Amino acid sequence: MKRLYFALIISFILSWCSKDKDQYIARVGPAYLTREKLSQMLPDEGLSNKLSKNYINSVVSAWVTREILFQKAKQYHFEREENIKAKVADFYRDLTIDAFTRYYLQTNVTISESEIRDYYLKNKNSFIRDRDEAKITHVLVQDFNDAMAIKTALQNRKKGELDALIKKYNFESKIIRRGESLGEIDQNVFEAGPRVLIGPIASSYGYHIIEVLERYQAGSLRSIDMVRDEILQTLTQVKIQKNYNQLVDSLVNNADFEIRDENIANFLSSR
Repeated sequence: MKRLYFALIISFILSWCSKDKDQYIARVGPAYLTREKLSQMLPDEGLSNKLSKNYINSVVSAWVTREILFQKAKQYHFEREENIKAKVADFYRDLTIDAFTRYYLQTNVTISESEIRDYYLKNKNSFIRDRDEAKITHVLVQDFNDAMAIKTALQNRKKGELDALIKKYNFESKIIRRGESLGEIDQNVFEAGPRVLIGPIASSYGYHIIEVLERYQAGSLRSIDMVRDEILQTLTQVKIQKNYNQLVDSLVNNADFEIRDENIANFLSSR
């Protein structure tokens, strides 16, 4: 009975492993790139929905290349080199320190609305536009008929139809600046009069549909709502650096450590 029970457990584990391996993204010899590993290699652990298939393919191809090189290096036992082991230990320590400090500092940094407002008022000149800008909704598709369907839906403003298209395609809202987009897009947005819907504009990337939500002239002041995230990031970084210095000073002052100058001198004289 015990043997039968043990055999069933082994069978379950092997079938689970086999099922899990069937989901792998790539393989080099005995090494597998699983969905979980791939997610860990991506920005925000793959949570962003703006990652293109070309980008994913480039990450996977890079993993395959590096794994091939790694396996060849192991054949020559380079993983046993003492200096490599030391670098791995240092890298592990640095990663651990970084994870701790980011967690500690980010959970202890808060920015109030009054701080954001004060920073905005004191630094207004830095938020004046140096060129024309426009707030747009941008959609890029590969098929001309799809582009026309999106444009028609934006013109008709039928909620159900629009919602379905927004779920299917990437409707990207952003601020663009004159001179930083494709030539025809730039010209249509900033020079072609008050038109709100633009496109389809053909490019090597596909067909662009653009809805112009607002236009802003050079010399105008960005509102506090438009630059809130920028200010928040700036103030957060300042506070993180300040808190980091305070954290290090506090830990050093209360730590049990010593530095032996005489042994440093001996080390230098022996070289």
